[in-house]
Amino acid sequence: MSQRHGRSSQQVRTDTQGIGSSSSSSSGGGGSGAQIQIQSRLQGIRSDLSSASELLEQAIRSCTVTALDLTETDAADKVDELDLTLRQLLDTQHMVKLEQELVGQTAHAADLESAAPRYTRAWEKERSAYSEKSNAEKYATSALYREFKQQIWDLKHDGEPMPRLFHAGGGGEEESDEDLVISGAKLTYKCPVSQSWLIDPMTSKLCGHSFSKDAILAYVRSQRGGSAKCPVGGCASIISPRDLFSDAVLERKVAHHLRQLEQEEASVAYTMVQ
Repeated sequence: MSQRHGRSSQQVRTDTQGIGSSSSSSSGGGGSGAQIQIQSRLQGIRSDLSSASELLEQAIRSCTVTALDLTETDAADKVDELDLTLRQLLDTQHMVKLEQELVGQTAHAADLESAAPRYTRAWEKERSAYSEKSNAEKYATSALYREFKQQIWDLKHDGEPMPRLFHAGGGGEEESDEDLVISGAKLTYKCPVSQSWLIDPMTSKLCGHSFSKDAILAYVRSQRGGSAKCPVGGCASIISPRDLFSDAVLERKVAHHLRQLEQEEASVAYTMVQ
């Protein structure tokens, strides 16, 4: 993945470096065609970067599922290795998103001749600023990283609040109180469409709401245009099948929750018999 991102970066720089000469030579009359061609190439790269970001997110979620499997087998050293891998994936995803934004700005620049140096300066400035951030600044507010840590914690400390991810030290890597808020949404394991327990859950990339796979796909496809307003009350997101991803982490949560309910019911039944 990092190699793919590296090639994309080089390709962007090659294209942006050619903007000045292409723009200069365009003053004769064929300039608009050259400009459109450059903008089209940059938009293509931006699309590739968007796809790379989605693949990175899938890899990050796979790390969480794998970490839960390893935690259940008490392979703590392997979980620590995955933690480092996940941080590296988050770093790469951050840079991919940054480059996606800069490429988009370059593609829409009115003055293409000066777009290349502006792109290079912005890239170097943002990359340098990110490298100087502490681990708490990089990861404590990442929903994907907090989910990774929260799921591992819950598996071993059911019902106990998770401690801070980072503590103050020589590098000043302590979280602020705002970093501790993951989401204001109420956690539920029932599908808002079928009103039953989530089965093969899919989660929306747009609003974060989750649904049973068959229920949400049937609901969306029943609407005109292949997209529909999110069925969760108060949510204004318009979702389509491409906005949904299979949520393996949530599937594990639901299974764990149902096992807990079964154990509680069995305990109550045993108590009543006694």
